[in-house]
Amino acid sequence: MELLLLLVNVMSDADKDAVVHDVTTQDDTAAIDLQKPELERLVKRSVMVALSAESFRGPMPRPDDLRQYDAIVPGAARIILEEFQANSKHSRYMDVTALDGMIRKDQRAQWMASVLVFIGFGLVYGLAEHGHDTVAGAVAVTLLVAILAAFLTGKVGGGKDEPEDEDDTDK
Repeated sequence: MELLLLLVNVMSDADKDAVVHDVTTQDDTAAIDLQKPELERLVKRSVMVALSAESFRGPMPRPDDLRQYDAIVPGAARIILEEFQANSKHSRYMDVTALDGMIRKDQRAQWMASVLVFIGFGLVYGLAEHGHDTVAGAVAVTLLVAILAAFLTGKVGGGKDEPEDEDDTDK
C-alpha cells in the first residue's frame, strides 16, 4: 500500500488521470485501483529515479563533476582547482595574520602593564620619602592586589567588550 501511495505522489496529474480509476479512503488507508500496464511503467520509472539519486558533500566538486564542467567550458576544472587553492591559501594567511595580531596585542599590553607597575612603585617610593607612609602603603597594597588578580585570573577588570567563553566560567 505504501508503494502505491508513493507512486501516486510522484505521478504527474496526467499520469494520475490515466492510471488511477478509483480512490477511496477509509481510516487513513487508501484503496487504489490501478491497471497493470500503467503500474509496471510507474514502478520501472520510480526504480530508475531511485537508482539515479546521488548525494555528495565536501568543499570541492566530485571528479566526475569537474570532468563535466571541463567538457562544457574547457579549462573550467583547472580554474575551479586554482580558485580553491587560492581561497585555502588566503584563509590560512588570514588565520596567521589574526594570530600574529593577537600576539602583538598581548605583548603590547604586557609592556604597558610593566611600565605602569614601575610608575606605581615609583609613586609609592616618592610618597614614602615625603612622609606619606599611610598613603604609600595603601597605594602599594592596591597595586599588588591588582597585579596578583591580573596574573591569577589572566584578565584585567574594566570595560572589555569581548564576550567571555562559556568554558571559562566553569573553571
